[in-house]
Amino acid sequence: MRRYLPLAVVLLVTAVLVLALDNFLQDMLIQPLLYVLWFAGLVLSSLHQSVFWGVLLFVALVLILRSLGGGERRPSTVPEKRYPSQGQVRRWMGLLERAETQRFARWNLAQSLRKLAQETLSPDERQGQQKRRAPYEHKLTPDIANYFDAKLPPAQSLTLRQRLQTKSSQPSHPLDLDPEVVVAFLERETGRLAGD
Repeated sequence: MRRYLPLAVVLLVTAVLVLALDNFLQDMLIQPLLYVLWFAGLVLSSLHQSVFWGVLLFVALVLILRSLGGGERRPSTVPEKRYPSQGQVRRWMGLLERAETQRFARWNLAQSLRKLAQETLSPDERQGQQKRRAPYEHKLTPDIANYFDAKLPPAQSLTLRQRLQTKSSQPSHPLDLDPEVVVAFLERETGRLAGD
């Protein structure tokens, strides 16, 4: 019996509101809505049948032209390659591929190389724990240090592939540095740490 009590209360409140607001709903909502529908029917019935046929033919013509390729086609977006998590080699390969065409990806690659340098050359240092420079950062060449500290490049900067094709000796933005320079630096430094 108790579970029907809320339903009974809702029905009672609804019945009271319908009786109290019956004239209000009829005067404020139902009559204006019926008037608008009557007027729309009057306008439609007064139009000549050729207007409807003309609209139908126009819509059919537009659909035919679009299906024949007369309209401008939007470039299809190729979904970005997503590599399944199969290890670090795939991750680095994806970073390098995206860095060729995307500004943010170049910055992301630089930060990933910075983290790799820190983990490789100063494994005991905790990242972000202190603001002082890590011991390995004193060995960095100025172009690699600028590469690690660079902000996002402007939108009009060249892609990595374009920069490599022009073979400019001086990159226009610190993030335009060839990642191979950083990798070669890391190889030299890890060789020295190993005692080669």
